[in-house]
Amino acid sequence: TLHLGHFASLTQLPDAVFLLPKERAMRQYLVQAFLYSCYLPFGLLILTTAFSMPLVVVASAKATFQSTAFFILLLWILKASHLFVQQLAFYQGMRPKRWQFYGLWLSSSAAILAVSLFYTYLLGLALAIVQVGSFYLFTWKKNTARLDWERLIQVEQSRLHRLYQFIHLFTDVPEMKGQVKRRKHFDILLQKIPLRQENTYLYLFARHFLRGTEYSGLYLRLVVIGGLFLAFINEIWFALGIGALFLYLIGFQLLPLGQQFRYTTTVLLYPLATSQKEQALKKLLTVLLFVVAAVFSVIVSLTLTNWSAKLLVSGSYFVFVGIFVQFYLPYRFAKTNKKLGI
Repeated sequence: TLHLGHFASLTQLPDAVFLLPKERAMRQYLVQAFLYSCYLPFGLLILTTAFSMPLVVVASAKATFQSTAFFILLLWILKASHLFVQQLAFYQGMRPKRWQFYGLWLSSSAAILAVSLFYTYLLGLALAIVQVGSFYLFTWKKNTARLDWERLIQVEQSRLHRLYQFIHLFTDVPEMKGQVKRRKHFDILLQKIPLRQENTYLYLFARHFLRGTEYSGLYLRLVVIGGLFLAFINEIWFALGIGALFLYLIGFQLLPLGQQFRYTTTVLLYPLATSQKEQALKKLLTVLLFVVAAVFSVIVSLTLTNWSAKLLVSGSYFVFVGIFVQFYLPYRFAKTNKKLGI
């Protein structure tokens, strides 16, 4: 938990040129960046501490549920010390010292947690305050090294890339550029679409979905994540809710597919009715969401023990897909067209 969250300097590539004359003023800016970085992991610390407290209470005779707030504060202080260690990477020639301070932070944090769990958390809290004060003094107050601008920006770009990768598991991220791949083995699916004028949009949408990575990758990731959730659920209402939630997420994330060819010249010149676009998206999403509903139904049939529960949940998935495609999709489509002035 203490390793979750990194120092967010929020620097960008042009800063190495335009802010170089203001390097002396950067220390004050990094103070604000440090405070901002302390706020970011606070929510994660609350969640992980709250979830782990039952195990902590069972394993330790000294910990109680009433001491949860003290443990959250303790972990937050230890995380602040960790951020002081991380910012050493931003300075020239500080990499060896950074690893030395990291080893010291790791060992002292383990000792403080042990004292808090098996002796008294009040002493652990006092030791954590001493730790963060010491790291502030030796890694920040007495640090006179010059900034390594390339390293500073590289660390921030790596942090943002990891963040975008996580967000990209659930939605399309513009910063994570998709790729177009031939995927010749999917041609057999495209050949099943009759080559008629009314199927123009259906062919374009299906081709874009199969050969682009942004929508197909997002689709597969959400199916896998939803399937993993359902694999560990054996209660009917949770299975129904989680499955419906992921069906909605998948369908919702595929809705922008309907606007992909809005500015394509050949599509605009071709005599196509606007209503064909909505009908094509309906057909494609019906197939894709029915496949997801079938996969989720197979998983649920393996986790639930009651046959009536299996049939109820599986049937509800397909009903939800029908409602989403027949009612929600036209509503969203009309709302988007109105917003775009179509």
